Amino acid sequence: MSENRLQYTIHKASNGNDFILKGTGINSEAKIIEPGHSRYEWVKKNQGRVVNISTTNGRWNSSTDYHGAYEPYSKEITKDVKVTLTKLDDLNIDSSLFINMKTDTVFDEFCSSDGGFAPGTNVMFTGSPGIGKTTVGIELLSKLQDAGKKVLFISAEMSQIDMARYLKRFPHWGQLPILFLGDHTDSCPKTVIESVLNEGWDLILTDSYTEVNDTVKEECNLTRSKTEKWFLDLMITHNKGGNNLKKYTTFVTILQLNKGGQFVGSNKLRHMTSAMLNLRWDGEENTGRRYMEFDKNRVGAVGKKLFFTLDAGVSFDETRFVRDKQTDLLVEDERKQLDAEGVAFDDIFGLDADSYEDENNEDLTDEEIQTEKDVKNGLYGETV
Repeated sequence: MSENRLQYTIHKASNGNDFILKGTGINSEAKIIEPGHSRYEWVKKNQGRVVNISTTNGRWNSSTDYHGAYEPYSKEITKDVKVTLTKLDDLNIDSSLFINMKTDTVFDEFCSSDGGFAPGTNVMFTGSPGIGKTTVGIELLSKLQDAGKKVLFISAEMSQIDMARYLKRFPHWGQLPILFLGDHTDSCPKTVIESVLNEGWDLILTDSYTEVNDTVKEECNLTRSKTEKWFLDLMITHNKGGNNLKKYTTFVTILQLNKGGQFVGSNKLRHMTSAMLNLRWDGEENTGRRYMEFDKNRVGAVGKKLFFTLDAGVSFDETRFVRDKQTDLLVEDERKQLDAEGVAFDDIFGLDADSYEDENNEDLTDEEIQTEKDVKNGLYGETV
C-alpha cells in the first residue's frame, strides 16, 4: 500500500445503522460513518470493497479486495472450541449414497469398482483443447438422463448458438437442461448458480471451472481465493445433500490446462477431488487416437486406458478395454506363478534368505554380519 494513502475495510456496526471503517495497516484508527455523514451512501454501496483515503488531498476511492483484507474478519475468533469426534460405526449414511449412477456403457466399469458414477463425489476432466472433454462429458450426461437421473449442464464457455451446432451432430442431447451463464448478465451469477443447484440434481457437469469462477469473481467483486472457496464449499454442501431434494450431487467439472499441461486451479481443488480423469492423445496431437485415464481415483482403478472416438458420435472402444484387462490379468497370474515356482525351487534345494546370507558372510565375524544387516535395514544410511 502506498505511503500516501490509508486503506480500510467496511463493516456494519452492531446498531445496524452505522458503518465502521477498520484500517488494514498497523495502528490505524477506525472511522465511524453515521447516517448523516457525507460519505454514508457511498460507503453503503461499496460494502465488500476496500476504501482508500489519500493522506495528501483527502480523496476517497474504492477498489476490489485483491489482497484479502477482509479475510481476518471472515470468521469469528473463539477461544473455547468444542470438538466432536465420530466413530465410523456411528455414521448415519443414507443407503442411496452407495447406489451408483450407470451410463450402460463400458465407461461404468472403467469409472469405478462398483460401476458408474458414485453419488456425492467430484470428478475432474482435464485435457488439451480439442481432445473432447465437453463432448464426452455431455454424452455421459445424456446417458444418465436416459437412465432416469436428474442432470444439469452449466455452460460458462458456450452460448446457445454454439450448442445448437452441437445438436446437429448429437440430436439426442435435445432434452438436456442447460444453464447458460451468459444469458444472466443482468443478475448476480453467484445467486443464479446457487438458486439452480438448490433444486437438487444427481449429477452436474460444469464447463469450465475457470470460466465459472472468473464470471462470478468479476460480476460479484470477489477475490480469486474467495471465489474458489465459494465454489468448493458449494460442491461440498451439495455432495452432502444440502438441496431441496436432498440429493447427494456428483460434480463433473472440466478444467482448463495451462501451456505447461497443468490444470488451472489451486491444490485445494486437487485434494477435494474424488477422481482426476485425463483425456489424452496416443501419438501426435489431433491425429493420434484419443484415450482417457485416471491418475487419481478413490472409487476405482488408476492407470487403465479407455480409448474413444468422436467420428460418429462418442464411441468407447469396449473390445480393446476388455482385451487390455484380460492381458493385465494374465500378466498378474504369470507373476504369481513365477513367485510360487521360485519359492518351490528354494524349498527343494533347502535355500532361503538366511542360508544365502550365511554363505556370503562365512568369512565375516558376527559383529560384521550384524553391521551389514543394519545397513540393509537402513540403520546406517546408504552403503558406500
